[in-house]
Amino acid sequence: QFLPLMLALCLLYTTTPLALAALP
Repeated sequence: QFLPLMLALCLLYTTTPLALAALP
């Protein structure tokens, strides 16, 4: 039941630094 939540958190934590790095 918690798998989708953990997957979403992992995806968030992996994409957020990339998004921040893309900012000027």
